Amino acid sequence: MKMQAKRVLCLLLAVLLFCGCTPGGTPENSAALESSGAVAESGEPAVAAGTEQALAQIRALGESPDDNYRVWYEVFLYSFCDSDGDGIGDLRGLISRLDYLQELGIGGLWLMPIHPSTSYHKYNVADYYAIDPAYGTLDDFRDLIAACQARNIRVIPDLVVNHTGSDHPWFLQAAEYLCQLGDGEPNPAECPYVDYYNFTKEFRSGYTQVSGTDWYYESRFSPDMPDLNWDCQALRTEVRDVMAYWLELGVSGFRIDAAKEFYSGSTDRNVEVLSWLQSTLTDLKPDGYMVAEVWDSFDQVARYYESGVTSIFNYPFGDSSGKIMKILRGAGQEKTVSSFATALEKADQAYLAANPDYIDAPFLSNHDVGRIAGFCGGDEGKIKLAAAMNLFMSGSAFVYYGEEIGMTGSGNDPSKRAPMYWNATRDSGTTQPPPECVLPESYPFAPAEEQRTEDGSIYNYYRQLIAIRNALPAISHGRTTVETALNRGSVSAFRKTWGEESCIILLNVSPEGSTVTLTGYENWTVAAALSAGGSPITREDITLTLPPYGAAVLVP
Repeated sequence: MKMQAKRVLCLLLAVLLFCGCTPGGTPENSAALESSGAVAESGEPAVAAGTEQALAQIRALGESPDDNYRVWYEVFLYSFCDSDGDGIGDLRGLISRLDYLQELGIGGLWLMPIHPSTSYHKYNVADYYAIDPAYGTLDDFRDLIAACQARNIRVIPDLVVNHTGSDHPWFLQAAEYLCQLGDGEPNPAECPYVDYYNFTKEFRSGYTQVSGTDWYYESRFSPDMPDLNWDCQALRTEVRDVMAYWLELGVSGFRIDAAKEFYSGSTDRNVEVLSWLQSTLTDLKPDGYMVAEVWDSFDQVARYYESGVTSIFNYPFGDSSGKIMKILRGAGQEKTVSSFATALEKADQAYLAANPDYIDAPFLSNHDVGRIAGFCGGDEGKIKLAAAMNLFMSGSAFVYYGEEIGMTGSGNDPSKRAPMYWNATRDSGTTQPPPECVLPESYPFAPAEEQRTEDGSIYNYYRQLIAIRNALPAISHGRTTVETALNRGSVSAFRKTWGEESCIILLNVSPEGSTVTLTGYENWTVAAALSAGGSPITREDITLTLPPYGAAVLVP
């Protein structure tokens, strides 16, 4: 028996043993991952016992994936965990929470910008080779990399090269040169940095005047973020050097910020820059991982995959207006439900045609959009099913910090980046809110430290989801096709195929229970089942009953 088949069989036996089902598929009580409370002998809360019993058997199958098909966790250091009591999160605080992330099943970290900057968000970089002092030191970063490597967690930092900060030495020297130039024309031989940016004497929309001169510079995001000139070969050499520096320190790749803004309004030229960035990474680190931000329509995302970039965030499925939320707002309407599996298949085929080596990057929310728990109106069933829809998609799935405990946050950008809700007393590493952040009066769900002890919590639902995803490689690696015979009513059904492995995902996208008749699938077994709460998932012969927002994974 091949190793993959052995892993599937072991998972099947482990999950069904815990669930109280026989391997043949006839339930003795239920096929749901039921919960049970846990209290240590001392009376102090312990980790959730039922969850631990299930996951101990699943995780005994092996470690997290050794490739880039893993679950990545987006961290905003400022708001994640404070180690020194100054109210600002830092690298040491993140290190102290790596066990929490490992317990969750996280295989990779995406770090929002960590470089020196005048802003709280740090997207206006002042030095690409340094760590912002508020976050720590380069030695702290080296310790983070070592601690992550010990846990098989990869790290990708934000690479912000659409623009720099206006206080970056490149821009300061260019601006000083223009001030001294008078009526002459700039000469890169006299000041190379004058060619790093887009300067003109003609006022244009999206441009800002250089103080004391008749010159303007492109600054489409903000006056303190001057746009870089990607026609400049010297700039490209600088960017390559920056990438090489951080790769040498141990990062596994990069998240590319604002990938469709290198040349505003020119997809072809943006695709060329993205292609250059990907080829540069591949030259420097053949197994490196790159994921690009292309906040655009399905067709445009497919177009950008022609660059050869490894991954692009799947905005057509994420965010409040994406496919996942449209499905959940449909309240189980058959046409809407069935379209989810169809959309997955269509996206897979289109992206694959554009880039045969693509790795999808699904997500629910991030630092630029509201949080998924808010999109779902605090409905726990919808929140959990949204997580299943995201994590059962192929590729490298992304989770935004706090998403796993149902944090809410919307409105201005700082309010989407609120302090991680570690505990009710808001101590033990809790940070101060970013400037202008509006905190909710209360969160709809318990903090992380309490949810760890509750089998039915959102946190432990995420743990189970991620463990199942890691244990069945067909979920993350597989090509997606609609399972037509089962994709009906309030159930969305699709098959994942990877080599000789396959599985079928069933999602009940409805606040009501739903029954699936497994005619033609008599020999398929429920390898894993997730109930969002309430009734368990059950199987009687060829009849599978999914409770509201329930999910099941079938294997042959």
